[in-house]
Amino acid sequence: MIGRFQGLGARILWQATALAVLVLASCSPQPLSVTREPTTLRLAAAASCETLIREAAARYEADHPWVAVTTEVLNNRLAEETLHDERADIGLLSWRPAAENERDGLWSEPFVRDGVAVVVHPDSPVQEIGLSQLRDIYRGHLQEIDGVVLTVVSREPGSGTRAAFEHFVLDGEETSLNAVVLPSADAMVDYVAETPTAIGYVSTWSLDDRVRALPVDGMLSDAESVANGRYPISREFHLASAGEPTGEARQFAQWLLRGGAEMSGAHGGDPEG
Repeated sequence: MIGRFQGLGARILWQATALAVLVLASCSPQPLSVTREPTTLRLAAAASCETLIREAAARYEADHPWVAVTTEVLNNRLAEETLHDERADIGLLSWRPAAENERDGLWSEPFVRDGVAVVVHPDSPVQEIGLSQLRDIYRGHLQEIDGVVLTVVSREPGSGTRAAFEHFVLDGEETSLNAVVLPSADAMVDYVAETPTAIGYVSTWSLDDRVRALPVDGMLSDAESVANGRYPISREFHLASAGEPTGEARQFAQWLLRGGAEMSGAHGGDPEG
């Protein structure tokens, strides 16, 4: 009889011990599986930055699957307005003079250097150009080079590429009213590629083998010359937002600035294409 009670006591003690172990296990720290809240990041970009911003958006979404990135591509002036109105969280601008940082209140940070390539038809006899010649051509004072009566082509007002070109080439003056005005880099490349007498300009990000980039003052718009500033018509793309970015926009800015050199570097076009 005593043995039966001893056996029962042992079973009760074992069960109590097992229960205590389970309770302690349930109270011990467990690995946490954190589910991020879905969020949307709104980007705005000047047209010259389109290739870069779309590549960045795709990579950011791949690295941050809880983030849906929307991208709006505009000319530089409209992209700035979109940021001012807070219709985008962060943007990439193709022209951002230092004085504007003090004047308009946007936060901005230089991101990557870009060249503005002067382009002609592949069959054009014009092989190189000087800044002084370009200035006279775009002011309407020089109509012919090497026997070619030139068709002068420009971007539309509000374009960051046009603003940069007029800053470096025309000393801030505006392009002649006789110029053909086109609304995008793609339209510029298409027009020059189809017009043997045309002379125009595009971001080096927009060059392709349908047009030929001219050396300017003896310098090609290749990656090295653009990066080291020796090519005379070059500018920086800027990350920008209405005030210092916060939340996901801040994360994106830090991610892009950390990986910018790896993703893009200083880009320059093939001077033969």
